[in-house]
Amino acid sequence: MWLLIFFITFTFVIKQIMERPPSFPPGPPIFPVVGNVLSVWFNLRRFKYHHCVWKNWSKRYGNLLGLKLGFLDVVIVFGKKYIKEVSSRDVFDGRPDGFFYTMRSFGKKLGIVFSDGTIWTKTRRSVLKCLKNFGYGSRSMENNISEESRALVELRKADSGTPIVVNHMFDVAIVNILWKLVAGKRYDLRDPHLITLCNLITQSFQVVDMSGGILNFLPFLRHIFPNLIGYTKLVEIHDNIYKFIKDTITEHRRTLDVNKPRDLIDAFLIEMSEDKEESFTDEELQVICRDLLEAGVETVSNTAVFMLLHLVRNQDIQKRLQAEIDTEIESSRFPALSDRSRMVYTEAVILETLRISSVAAVGIPHMARDDARLGDYVIPKGTFLLLAIHDLHNGTHWKNPHEFKPERFITKEGNLIQSEMLMPFGTGKRRCIGEGLARSELFMFLTYLLQKFNLKIPKGDPIPTTEPLDGVTLSAQEFRIIFEQRRVFSKMKL
Repeated sequence: MWLLIFFITFTFVIKQIMERPPSFPPGPPIFPVVGNVLSVWFNLRRFKYHHCVWKNWSKRYGNLLGLKLGFLDVVIVFGKKYIKEVSSRDVFDGRPDGFFYTMRSFGKKLGIVFSDGTIWTKTRRSVLKCLKNFGYGSRSMENNISEESRALVELRKADSGTPIVVNHMFDVAIVNILWKLVAGKRYDLRDPHLITLCNLITQSFQVVDMSGGILNFLPFLRHIFPNLIGYTKLVEIHDNIYKFIKDTITEHRRTLDVNKPRDLIDAFLIEMSEDKEESFTDEELQVICRDLLEAGVETVSNTAVFMLLHLVRNQDIQKRLQAEIDTEIESSRFPALSDRSRMVYTEAVILETLRISSVAAVGIPHMARDDARLGDYVIPKGTFLLLAIHDLHNGTHWKNPHEFKPERFITKEGNLIQSEMLMPFGTGKRRCIGEGLARSELFMFLTYLLQKFNLKIPKGDPIPTTEPLDGVTLSAQEFRIIFEQRRVFSKMKL
């Protein structure tokens, strides 16, 4: 009798949990316990990428695709109209509290990427204030980018003519640019410790997709199959990243001068030592450092690598780009950010790379902070919302969207087009705070390298594929390039 009551109760509870909520966006059939997880898995075998699975389903169910992934309600949002609406409404500006997201921040919503509400507002304001105090957005920041760009050129000069795997060549340089403001230190681009750290960050982004995977949908499975679902690997990665951060903070504490803060960590430690009521905790500082450490390693680095990939595949575009560099930048000097306003084609190459690569395929997830209507449907409180950025950037509203054509961003009069359909850094108040830095880095890396080198595919190597690797962000499959020094600049001194 008791067994029957238990079975009926259990069945009722599961049914209530797994049913599609009233007025929820349509989607594929929901199965007990797993929801749409198995449907996603089977479709991944066909379409290879999560964003392609979402796109295929949206053709059948519409621009608001409702899914049940494990016990979580998830809505995939398609089209400029709905993406901008979700990005601009306060009710949708929450960040998900799924296990995958919070396990990287001590089980809490901390930092500036995955926090929300008053915590996010306070943290974002404090971080921006500190960064600006130490040179963020100033001429010194340009000097940092120039220093790393010159270091990249020197690195490629040393192995000029030799095939080089380029997939991680920007990682340490990108860390250095911001880490000088955060921790007051830069590392040699060959530093094995930093290369290992960047590889750990890359691995953490490749374990699952941005929806969080099984660790979000059915987190209890980490107690049963920890290795199979990536939990063991993620814990190891998190521990190693935080060891680096903790060691850095410990060294700052040891050498701290409260009257002469050197960087963001010093500034936060001083504020914390004053024992203010709203002061930050050690955990918060560690997560802030992690967010800033990882800020560009995946997004900017992957975009820069895709940029090289498309240039080595399209020699005519590479030559036109170099012609503009040669015309607009004197051969006796290096590029500067002040050159950008004159270099329309170079900027168009960057925009086209941001469009076609769309490394953040669904952006950073939003979460509904309360029940809210979106279009003809009701989005329940706690629902995760993924924005279909890759589809927006590669949809049929672009002419020949799968072709790399910088000209699509240039008018007949030769002016640059800033399209509303291009949102690589998001939109609304959650728009990426590092957008300006990222655009500057891409411009400087591109012009420094193309001013000095021709990019060539090594003899016998296949043409690099544009098919990406799936993960939290999209990344290029491994490929090699020969950096051949251009004669006109081969004697330029750094």
